[in-house]
Amino acid sequence: MIKEMNRRGGFTLIELIVYMAIFAVSAVFLVSILTSVTRTQVRQASGNEVNQQLSFVASTIQRLVRSASVIENDAGVASTTLLLRMASSTADPTKIYVDASSTAIYLAEATSTPMRLTDDKVTVGNFSVTKQEPSGGLAVVQIDLTLEYQTTATRAKTSRTWRGAVARISAATFDSGIVPNASGNLDIGSASLLWRDAYFSGDVTVGASGQLGVGGNPSALSTTKIFATGGDIGFATSTYGIILKSPNSTCYRLGVSNAGAITTSSVTCP
Repeated sequence: MIKEMNRRGGFTLIELIVYMAIFAVSAVFLVSILTSVTRTQVRQASGNEVNQQLSFVASTIQRLVRSASVIENDAGVASTTLLLRMASSTADPTKIYVDASSTAIYLAEATSTPMRLTDDKVTVGNFSVTKQEPSGGLAVVQIDLTLEYQTTATRAKTSRTWRGAVARISAATFDSGIVPNASGNLDIGSASLLWRDAYFSGDVTVGASGQLGVGGNPSALSTTKIFATGGDIGFATSTYGIILKSPNSTCYRLGVSNAGAITTSSVTCP
């Protein structure tokens, strides 16, 4: 009777081996699931971090380019620095660039201390800007930006790339003179692409071989220095008029009387 009770009160060796095998298989299965979930969470967290910083940098570049007065990068030349001229003196010039070690992208406005647009959680895999100037259109900046998650763990390594083109949409505003890089070889507009209106508060000087024309293409209309087609040349007050120089080097201003008669008055030659 005692032997029978002892046999029924425990497990046999075979039963223990079976239970241990089942437990081992279950443990391996659970550990595999936990490892997979952890790896996914780590990769997703690193991907989210890179996406957030990439989106912030991209939106900042888009905002600044669209509000810029001038994009000063050389057309068609890839660069790691985007240089913008801004209307506000507190932000002019604005520079977006990657540091020498490619660890961060910086924004520098006027004389302010440069500000990091990316933190130490990511590194810059690539930052390239290229200015394009399509004929008859606004300047466009092509951006190629890659950010990588900063980690030594292989399973957490993540990189994201943003490629886009941003057009400058605001009118140009200048805080200094517009000077060509050489004398007499650059134009404002062309015979087929004409500017509309121009406003000046000072003098307009036409060179010895140039012409000042209103309403048409100067080279096709006349050989005179100043001419108008389809419009008038007017003066806002009666104290101004056209000044002519006589053969003896005396200058006279042409005016008009209340009766409409032409008058002349001696003036200092310009």
